[in-house]
Amino acid sequence: MEEFIDKHSGELLILLLFIIVVVTLVIVVPQLLRAHLRKMEMIHLEHMRAIENGQDVPVEDDRARVAGRAAMLVPMVVVITAGTVTCFLATSKLETITSNLFAVCLAVWVVSGVVSLAAITGGVALIGRLAQLHTNGDENEVPENPLVK
Repeated sequence: MEEFIDKHSGELLILLLFIIVVVTLVIVVPQLLRAHLRKMEMIHLEHMRAIENGQDVPVEDDRARVAGRAAMLVPMVVVITAGTVTCFLATSKLETITSNLFAVCLAVWVVSGVVSLAAITGGVALIGRLAQLHTNGDENEVPENPLVK
């Protein structure tokens, strides 16, 4: 048994981490879906009460919400993936990878950093662009300088 653990300790660790992640997802995802469903039901009831009272229903911009989620979720997924790849590389027994382990891991993390930076920059730029679309055309005019008075 000790030989088996010594020989396959890396693989067992990855298997244990995989089981922990899957169990966590099985528990957390349904709770998140239920919370989102409750939130949407409350928003629907609020809109129905506003319509019954003769008030205007606020228009929600789903594009800005999606841009914000993409700017937030993409870096998280990329970092988790880079960590997983690093774990697999560290436990692999291939001679070509173990001799250049630092260089390969560095390449993985550099690519993940570039992808994360691109996602954050793109999401923030899109949110700014959408905010600019929702404003009036008054921003094109030059504002009066208060220091000239």
